[in-house]
Amino acid sequence: MTPVNNKLHQYIEDAIHRHGENIYLKTTTAQYTYRNVYKLALEFQAILILNGIQKNDRVIIYSVKNAESIAMMIACSLCHCIYVPVSSQNPVQRIKYIIQETAPHFILCDDISKDVLKKTGLDFKLIITENKSNLFTASLTGKEYYPIDEAAFILFTSGSTGTPKGVIVSHKAAIAFINWAAEEFHINPNDTIASIAPFNFDLSVFDIYVTAKKSATLFLYTEEESKNALLIAQNIALEKITTVYATPTFYTALANYGKLHKYDYSSLKNVLFAGEIFHLPAFRELLLLWPGKYYVNLYGPTETNVCTFFKVLPENIHYPVFPIGKPCPFALTKIIDEHENEITENNTKGELIVAGESLFNGYWNDSEKTKASFIVDKNQTQYYKTGDIVYKNDENDYVYVIRKDRMIKKNGFRIEPSEIEKVMIAMDGISNASVLFSVETNQVICFIERMENTNEDLVTLKKFCLEYLPAYMVPDKFVFLDALPKTDSGKVDLQALKYLV
Repeated sequence: MTPVNNKLHQYIEDAIHRHGENIYLKTTTAQYTYRNVYKLALEFQAILILNGIQKNDRVIIYSVKNAESIAMMIACSLCHCIYVPVSSQNPVQRIKYIIQETAPHFILCDDISKDVLKKTGLDFKLIITENKSNLFTASLTGKEYYPIDEAAFILFTSGSTGTPKGVIVSHKAAIAFINWAAEEFHINPNDTIASIAPFNFDLSVFDIYVTAKKSATLFLYTEEESKNALLIAQNIALEKITTVYATPTFYTALANYGKLHKYDYSSLKNVLFAGEIFHLPAFRELLLLWPGKYYVNLYGPTETNVCTFFKVLPENIHYPVFPIGKPCPFALTKIIDEHENEITENNTKGELIVAGESLFNGYWNDSEKTKASFIVDKNQTQYYKTGDIVYKNDENDYVYVIRKDRMIKKNGFRIEPSEIEKVMIAMDGISNASVLFSVETNQVICFIERMENTNEDLVTLKKFCLEYLPAYMVPDKFVFLDALPKTDSGKVDLQALKYLV
């Protein structure tokens, strides 16, 4: 009988009992068995206990992606405390904000990260940990406004205002997603999964724990390696990677710059994408290079992890954009109008709300935001308001339209930026586009990432837009960039674009 897990570290323990000598983690320079990683985790656990760790204490893990950082996460689960992964790519001020916001009891970091921490100007005490990662104790204090309920980790995401918000995820919520995903994508001990996402991004929950649940192997790419399309393209073939889970931006870069035609990808089975819209021209290019794979569009904000999914079959490539699909078995979903009444008719837009086992506990240190993010229906079920406008098509699949906070209202017209972006990306020579609205100038601004050796002029762009868009939707201004700025999760950084207007 398969044991029922209620803590994340139990996936590693179960893997040791079944396949302890299987390779759990690989990098371009090393590899570690499940037994190796668990031994590391026990050493970190001992260090934390020795220094007085308590249940529900926060531990920031500030390190490059490596075996030690995963061992630190497992150690936190063993200690019944909460880990907060922080990307090594974050600027100093963001790191400082997260530290001050979470008021961690400990910070685990590597030697390189130690020097960056000092630049925050915060007061830490360094504890020497016998040639392992540095352990800092922090004297900061924080407030907890509501029960944590067996929280496993806190992921900081960028809010619509640009201020990071801490999403509290329980063991129960993570496990609901992990167990479903492992079965849905038929992961087995012979599989190798690519770890593209940074550990502070919710895609990494799949990478770390679905791999462990099935005693498979996880190939860790550092955040710098993940940006190198040529290296990744070659390595996916060389390491016989079977599953990749990443953003459409990542796959678009692979298709454009990875020279995929040079390599054998017969081992690749699952191509999973999430985090943003995968525009059809870019997807078709990837499909030509990687035919016959299981392509799935996974949808869900960090607050729900994945809550709907759509299997991309050859017959539905005609969609303007892929639907986000139907609910996962553990999720309850509805569409509501602006008065919070349920919409049951197909092809009628409204806000998607989600309930179920994978739902987050709340926002760290922000009881008001937490309260405002939920509604309770007539059956006393608590739903999270995603802020995403969707509708159900005639096949009863949800179709994502836009974020509520991205809808543009100009001169009496409602404009959806995604419609303009879809048209721009369909133009030859444009690899990506993102649209913002400037309230100050009353202008719709389109930022364009051009492919090499492409030099469309403004007149050509305007004429192209007028062929597919009504005149009121044609951008007032075009800004050409070598590359659109990205967040550390690989999505287009809309906040950074505001500074380029």
